[in-house]
Amino acid sequence: MKPLPLVLLIVAVCTAADFETGAVVRSDGGQFNQNTIPQVARLGNGQLLAVWGVRAKDAKPEKVYGAFSSDDARTWSAPKLLFSDAEKTYGDPNILVDGQRVFVFATLVNTPNKIDKAWTMMIRSEDNGATWSKVSELVIPRQYTPGKQHNGIVLRDGTYMLGISWDKWPEMGMAARTEGEMNLVSGVLLSKDGRRWTLHGAIHTYVEKLTPGGTNGLCEPSIVELADGEVLMILRSGDSFHYESRSRDGGIAWSPPVRSPLPGHNTPTALWRLQQNPKEIVAVWNNSPLTRYPLSTALSADGGKTWSKPKIIARTEGLQVSYPGLTQATDGTIVAVWQQGLPGGGRDIRWARYTREWILGK
Repeated sequence: MKPLPLVLLIVAVCTAADFETGAVVRSDGGQFNQNTIPQVARLGNGQLLAVWGVRAKDAKPEKVYGAFSSDDARTWSAPKLLFSDAEKTYGDPNILVDGQRVFVFATLVNTPNKIDKAWTMMIRSEDNGATWSKVSELVIPRQYTPGKQHNGIVLRDGTYMLGISWDKWPEMGMAARTEGEMNLVSGVLLSKDGRRWTLHGAIHTYVEKLTPGGTNGLCEPSIVELADGEVLMILRSGDSFHYESRSRDGGIAWSPPVRSPLPGHNTPTALWRLQQNPKEIVAVWNNSPLTRYPLSTALSADGGKTWSKPKIIARTEGLQVSYPGLTQATDGTIVAVWQQGLPGGGRDIRWARYTREWILGK
């Protein structure tokens, strides 16, 4: 029997009741050739909002699009343009939801990106994304500020928290030539109203990189508030494991970073606290010490100290399935999104719906 082409293996859909997969948007080889670094959130009206970067085949500056789902991720609206610039490049979008209020943040860089200056831009909606404000800048006292791939969260006292990273070289008037030369530090932005933000934390460590393209330091922080009020941050590193830091005072001070139990190299993790089981958190990450595949999920009942046996969400050979986002649908189902590489260079934004019981194998 002739084997199926790789592309067919990649887009196969599982229809089991406790695990489903599909696509938010597929590569079309043109305007939506590469769909990159997505996030997903449930809005106050129960709809899901997904946001992601788009690289067209003609190499025009990257833009950020969004789409809505009214059936808990199974189908999605046509993509809607959220951020664009005639000359500069937008990417790495994320979301923060507070009731009917929605923020979408994105990173803006020069084209081509010289890794010397970045701007954090945002739009705001007071009606679940039906209408949006004009684009404005979230001013950060750093020069090059990537690393906002994870959604912001609202702490129990109503404070907004957004993970952030910055490269050390531009702070000294220099610039890395490649991503592998970057030396990244992470922290959080805090705000009471979404308009005035303050920067806290400077989480950094030196590790032995496994690959030349791996970044130095720690970046792309993922954050979750645990049931006892502690905030757990998991960070991308050039090592074979993620690193973690914790805050007991709402993000002002952070513990020294240590290795996380989660393996991973040069990729971020998505975190989510289960609404029906608030002492439990879920992670989605690339469960590999070297590659951006497979994409796996696990559950922790002790604040990330230990994790259940990983379950694979998406698997490819040699093509990345990376940069996950997490939320829960109105029916309590866990919803993950990610970017999935395709033969020929295109990328899809894919989704999976699954249950806590599926993770635990029950």
